[in-house]
Amino acid sequence: MKTVFIREVGIHPWGQLYATNDHEFSTISLLNQDFESVWKTWCELATALTSEWPTISIWYTVGFPYESKTQEYLALKHFAKSSNPKDIFKKNEATSIYSGIEHLNSKPDEIDPATLTSYRYTVTLMQKKNSEPSDVWNKLSDLSHLSTSDDFKLILADRTVLAFRFHDAETHGVAQIIFHSEHLPILNNVISRMGIKEIQQGDVYTYIHS
Repeated sequence: MKTVFIREVGIHPWGQLYATNDHEFSTISLLNQDFESVWKTWCELATALTSEWPTISIWYTVGFPYESKTQEYLALKHFAKSSNPKDIFKKNEATSIYSGIEHLNSKPDEIDPATLTSYRYTVTLMQKKNSEPSDVWNKLSDLSHLSTSDDFKLILADRTVLAFRFHDAETHGVAQIIFHSEHLPILNNVISRMGIKEIQQGDVYTYIHS
């Protein structure tokens, strides 16, 4: 089955009760009956956006303080061995929770989607050129998880950023784009050129189970 999309005013994290209809923001959700298919659609869409937003990264949080100094040491050692020069993995001194930023391949279809689906603890970002990862880390380091629309307002404090969430469920796959509405014309144009059919939120159950 072909991927469809839902376009909503405001911030509407998939599967969560807390949303906002604030016209300053928009949410586009790509939906298919399996995650592999929706991932391919996202890769095509993201590739079309890289000329405007060439930097792709993931922000993530450990969620809880490490239980021991040994765990903390091993986590830092792993980061030192596997990270790139611009990546960040630091502790928030007030909460003792570690969070990080990892730069991903600039070609969307060469990114491993398995690393992006922990939607409560990660968010994927597309940014303009010359974006500073330390600025993003400083804004988000107080978050221990992502659950509310206010969390996404913080993520989108830099108005140029596009934020993505991915869901790999038993009955469907979802790739969400949450962003400032000033970028909606660009997204609309790309989706129109891709020929993706629009459905409404009330049609989701019928689509998934058709």
